[in-house]
Amino acid sequence: MGKFGNAFFEGWYFKHQNADTVLAFIPGHSVDEKGVKHPFLQIIWNENSYSLDFEEEDYLVDRKRKRIVLGSNIFSLTGIMVDIQSEDITIQGMIRYGSLNPIKYTIMGPFQWVPFMECRHEIISMSHALRGSLTVNGKVLDFQGEKGYIEGDRGRSFPRDYLWLQCNRFPQEATVMVSIAHIPFIGHSFQGCICVIQYKGREYRFATYLGVKVVCKRETAVILKQGNYTFKIFLTNRNRIKKTGFSHSLLAPDLGRMVRSIKEEHLLLARFLLYKEEELIFDLTSDHVSFEYVDR
Repeated sequence: MGKFGNAFFEGWYFKHQNADTVLAFIPGHSVDEKGVKHPFLQIIWNENSYSLDFEEEDYLVDRKRKRIVLGSNIFSLTGIMVDIQSEDITIQGMIRYGSLNPIKYTIMGPFQWVPFMECRHEIISMSHALRGSLTVNGKVLDFQGEKGYIEGDRGRSFPRDYLWLQCNRFPQEATVMVSIAHIPFIGHSFQGCICVIQYKGREYRFATYLGVKVVCKRETAVILKQGNYTFKIFLTNRNRIKKTGFSHSLLAPDLGRMVRSIKEEHLLLARFLLYKEEELIFDLTSDHVSFEYVDR
């Protein structure tokens, strides 16, 4: 099996939000160097994060239809059905999804054909309507008429260091996803960038394979330039400004094993500006930004 043996991970990210709550589920599995499969479900919401382990026989995946079954829990492109009763958390309920909003073509571009990539990213839906509610530890979370987001990852490990930001709750119809990461490649490495913006029926894309230049990548700011376009993101003093923002730990893969700890933040405040040369296309602010910043 080569240097990395059977080491592998695969996971999907189902995010749901309303005015003051984020609830995300990450169903998936890891495979260690001995080839043993370890199904899991991670959960993050305002109050805490959780990681639940499942038996291999309780885990089923239909990759073509993006349907994942973990015990009595189902995650799919049409919605989720959750029935979790553990020592730390109980969740029951169902959320149905409206029409999904995919991007025009794979976010990996030509890199989807390159073998031995450490991690492959997939955007499944930038934004879709939600119908239903979930009861979490006795608290009813109503997502009726709100928005969701779905993405996926597979490979051996998450990047050594990376930035990830996602937001689809703005005063106007807009969605944003950006990721900047350290990419090992044939004995060398480079800083890779993928970014998709949907605004007023148009898709704007910044990517390494399209010639993007990462002018700035910090915990408080991102600036991208590509051709005539410039995209700027400014995160305003993080949680010190928006008191309802939260940050919890999640497990991330390292050579197939879910042993690495990262922080994921939600309900952050940020300003987004997109320019074509000197012309301002939009200047939008949102206090529903999801964010990960992992330094080496």
